[in-house]
Amino acid sequence: MSTNLGSHSRTSGAAYAAIDFRALGRASFSLGVREQVYSGAHSVLSPTLAGGFWINEKLKVKGSVSRAFRLPSYTELYYHDPATLGSPLLRPEYAWSYEAGLDWSPSRRLRGEAVVFHRRESDGIDFVRRSTSDVWQAANIQRLHFTGVEASVILRLAPSHQVSLGYTALDGASRSLVGLLSRYVFNYPRHSAAATWQGALPAGLVGRVRVGVTERLGRDPYAIADLYLARTTGWLRPFVRLTNLANVSYQEAPGVPMPGRGLLGGVEVVLFGRSN
Repeated sequence: MSTNLGSHSRTSGAAYAAIDFRALGRASFSLGVREQVYSGAHSVLSPTLAGGFWINEKLKVKGSVSRAFRLPSYTELYYHDPATLGSPLLRPEYAWSYEAGLDWSPSRRLRGEAVVFHRRESDGIDFVRRSTSDVWQAANIQRLHFTGVEASVILRLAPSHQVSLGYTALDGASRSLVGLLSRYVFNYPRHSAAATWQGALPAGLVGRVRVGVTERLGRDPYAIADLYLARTTGWLRPFVRLTNLANVSYQEAPGVPMPGRGLLGGVEVVLFGRSN
């Protein structure tokens, strides 16, 4: 019950089954099926198929196909305020996802992954409007297509130190959105990259540094740096986390500023058990 959303309820249940196969130590195959039943005696079948094959001890090819399903939330159905209007006529969202990629492990110190993926949505749910003076209104969007690539490399510099690099590119399109502004669906990151170091330091300390760069569709890129430091030995274990070190001003969703520089610290006290 909500003074804004009203009083609503629905029931749902689901059953899931999966089976895995292994062959000759080089191939793997899995099949999963999920059946969801929700109010009104409606049901949805969501299958998943995935497989992989080791070409040799250093290279593996893999792929998957899956179907996804999402009921509209109560906010999307019934919420309203001066800037936003839900729609009780929304239909559930469906999507097929396809993925193919490679796993590469040339040595114990180095491993990498590269993946190409594609997602096709029908009745995708978003808030749209025709101009900045209009109210955002919930609607189903047809023929939503997203295609992207993702690559990562992890290098172990020493037994207790490693560096990882990752990059993702994404491109989306929908003919049915021509002339409309999208609130969420087309606010995705077109390019994102991150570099992370983590490892052990003297005096029982561990540290992690991450620097990420993101460019969202139609907006300028921004970079965020975070630092984490903690002690892992002794009965008193302080830790500190610093976020957005450069105090960068950015928005993940339009009109919603994200926090600036932040500091979080604390102490873990180990009263029983091993202290080192």
